[in-house]
Amino acid sequence: MSKTSRTVVSMPKTATKGEIVPIRVIVQHDMESGFRHTDRGVRVARDIIRDFVCIYDGVEVFRAELHPAMGANPTFSFFTVATQTGKLEFKWTGDNGYASNMTSTLTVT
Repeated sequence: MSKTSRTVVSMPKTATKGEIVPIRVIVQHDMESGFRHTDRGVRVARDIIRDFVCIYDGVEVFRAELHPAMGANPTFSFFTVATQTGKLEFKWTGDNGYASNMTSTLTVT
């Protein structure tokens, strides 16, 4: 499992109904591809984040499937439309039981 794990979500706290809301997320993860070998020729086991999903008030608004070529500390920028006040859930899952979750509330006026 990743030696480091920290998540950061950057988004406005409030928006007007119908406004396009920018969201930027980053998860700190070492991301080992499984293709490298140690100096002794032993293959380093794969340890990557496999899936990221954002759910806005129970509705999936963004999903990304990651593969071994993805770099460390994946960052995503995307948009959603402010429809109602609610929670945005951000979920990362990966190899070796890795899971990281974060929630943020968007207040719609």
